[in-house]
Amino acid sequence: MSLFFSTRKLFLYYLVIWALSLLIFWVFLSPSDALGFSLVFLWIVIPVLTFVISFFIGKGNLLGHYKWLSCIGFGAMYMLLEYLTFSLANNIAFDKINAPVFSLLLAGAVISLIGMEIGAFIYRHKKKESHPS
Repeated sequence: MSLFFSTRKLFLYYLVIWALSLLIFWVFLSPSDALGFSLVFLWIVIPVLTFVISFFIGKGNLLGHYKWLSCIGFGAMYMLLEYLTFSLANNIAFDKINAPVFSLLLAGAVISLIGMEIGAFIYRHKKKESHPS
């Protein structure tokens, strides 16, 4: 596996894009842009990024058997993105505290699991081809 796809770099790519989405929400958007942000980041960019990075982790078997635990982390980051944008804005605007939407953790984890399993399937298939019984 090339240096471009090392575990640290993959997680760093994810964190940078995730943090940039937070920055874009709080610094560059007006309240009328909320729907566009939600469509672009919560429905396209972060889910696709989660899938692709999980795919490469699975394809390279980068964390061994522990790779499956990273799906929980991806799910938590997906949930936190919504919580640190829309929920926090609502908390500030109405001076109340909303709980995180834990179903988003499940959604992010499922997206990651699908990508991870497809990548792991390719890894197992290539391993089987290179070491026939």
